Amino acid sequence: MTPQQTALFTDLDGTLFNSEGKVSAENRAAIDEYIAAGGMFAIATGREPRNALGFLGQLPTSAPSIVLNGSSVYDFSTGTYGAGWHLDRAKLDPILRRLQTAVPNLDLQLYTKRGILYCTPEALAQPQMLRLHRPCIFTELDAVGEEDVFKCVLFAPPEQEAAMAEILRQAEGDAYRHVLGTTDVGGKITYHELLPTDASKGTALRSLRSHPMLAGRTFFAAGDYWNDYELLREADIAVAPANAIDEIKAICAYTVVSNNDHAIRHILRELMPRL
Repeated sequence: MTPQQTALFTDLDGTLFNSEGKVSAENRAAIDEYIAAGGMFAIATGREPRNALGFLGQLPTSAPSIVLNGSSVYDFSTGTYGAGWHLDRAKLDPILRRLQTAVPNLDLQLYTKRGILYCTPEALAQPQMLRLHRPCIFTELDAVGEEDVFKCVLFAPPEQEAAMAEILRQAEGDAYRHVLGTTDVGGKITYHELLPTDASKGTALRSLRSHPMLAGRTFFAAGDYWNDYELLREADIAVAPANAIDEIKAICAYTVVSNNDHAIRHILRELMPRL
């Protein structure tokens, strides 16, 4: 396939990013070459747009991207949100208040058009979570008002994880969709995400099929973890890096080299041309 026939949507952590949270020079060169030849390149990430830019630097995108684990579409070229899905605050807020009482060291983040609202005092925030989620605005849950929330991120210390997980389990399916997230940037860490019940990276990708600049193209998607499952299911051609979990590899047509061996370069220069 030629670049003019395709669009590539890639996850960041564990896929485009190496274990240092960086885009390798090899991946950057391949992406630049792909876009110059007419390819549509975009990201499909759980990250908030401004946070993603802090890691992407000047890496270009040539199509609308999927952000916030599919709770919204975002155009990095114009800095504007497109289609979006929101959590039901009337159902969510009582659960969050219960969590804050039961889990004293809870890391709580709400994602809005204003950015990441960190509803945990800075002095109590888990250092790695805080470093990975800047820029952010420190506030309190009661101060958020009726602002629309795309998603919620939660992290608890190991000794409080069971209490948090039980509360989340009891409300799952009605107030939100529960997804595990992970990153190996700065050390392996697993956290919990609450998404609108009708939102996923796959839902967002489906909404982009009718976008004028993407019409008729073959959609490639690359990802490594559970939050990429629906994205890879929706794509025309799904690809996993070698470091992906086994359940993700099982639903992908192809498995390529690892994220530390320039997986995106391999997709663009080795896999696409031979299909």
